[in-house]
Amino acid sequence: MGRNKANAGEQGDSVDEIIRKAVVFSSETQQQVDGAGIQRTEINREGRRWNNPPPEVLKINIDGAFCGKEKVGAWGFVIRDTDANGVLAGAGRLRAVHDALAAEGEACLAALQAAMEMGISRIIIETDSSVLIKAIRTSDYDCGPGGVIFKEIRELLSLHFIHESIVYVPRSCNRCAHELAHFGLSRDPDQPSIWADPLPSFVRT
Repeated sequence: MGRNKANAGEQGDSVDEIIRKAVVFSSETQQQVDGAGIQRTEINREGRRWNNPPPEVLKINIDGAFCGKEKVGAWGFVIRDTDANGVLAGAGRLRAVHDALAAEGEACLAALQAAMEMGISRIIIETDSSVLIKAIRTSDYDCGPGGVIFKEIRELLSLHFIHESIVYVPRSCNRCAHELAHFGLSRDPDQPSIWADPLPSFVRT
């Protein structure tokens, strides 16, 4: 809804409201691992859930935001471990971006670059953009506006990461990354936010 408001030229939610939504979502949907070994998950109203990655693998959820009228965008990501603990998160504004697909690609690129700097190599990537998955897995979009981004993503994955897979999830399972991308719209393009331990409360689990 916040992204739709931005596209329509209306004032979006405040930063405090974005953080409040993320806190509420996290507190309502997290289940603690119990003595029987039940995994902690994020469960939405339709019963779909965020699933924990395997041990020693980190899961990266990414999302991009795009304002068509101004041709600006933003990105957000969160990285969690097998216990659903947040280990790294980020958000930033894009000064100029061609389309929504390019914004999604920038989100993936920002997440991979941040993961590299932290020495993270075993990953699973989740996105609510099936088109982005195709753009990364194939060369079909290499001649388009975001072609350079997709080529760089493939290069980073091949050189610096192992056990990587790119998986589609509905937006309802990607809410934290979505809110972070929305938060990124409020940032200075030259001052992206990258959070490591300790993470802000709205991305802690």
